[in-house]
Amino acid sequence: MASTQSWTEYNGASAATPTASRAEANWKRIDDSTTPYSSSPINSTNNENSMTKYQALVFAGTWSSLSVLTYKIDNNAPATGLSIVGSVVTSGTTPSTTASGDSAMSTTGLAANFNNSTTPYGAGTSSSTASGTMYANALRTQLQTTSSYAGGPGDITTRTITATWTES
Repeated sequence: MASTQSWTEYNGASAATPTASRAEANWKRIDDSTTPYSSSPINSTNNENSMTKYQALVFAGTWSSLSVLTYKIDNNAPATGLSIVGSVVTSGTTPSTTASGDSAMSTTGLAANFNNSTTPYGAGTSSSTASGTMYANALRTQLQTTSSYAGGPGDITTRTITATWTES
């Protein structure tokens, strides 16, 4: 048997309200998972950041062992004056446009743990032999602008966030 996985996004106070089965991570000026990003773009000419975004993998099914979980992005610099920052977190805070203080999102992999509670928040463990439902630590990301950004509101080139793990 093998696990199945889906991305869940967390919004609202303490990033606690889950929306399951997310297929995208749109950085925008509103903290929800339904408003199109084109309806709530960040104001890059005012050096505004997107809302922080909290997402996590949820594992289901049967497995013998899960371990070595990492999150990474294919490119964290979509244009001059724009950067994508991120970190693995063990607690949620209310999403905000204030700079998160995170470093540039890793292109090589940020280590995350597994939580066998009903939330991605908590220290967790680096491996799991439990089956059923398992949450990975949440990944917090944010699109940030600086005064050197010369473009206006609009799309950036698609970025891919990947989770990898070892399973047996």
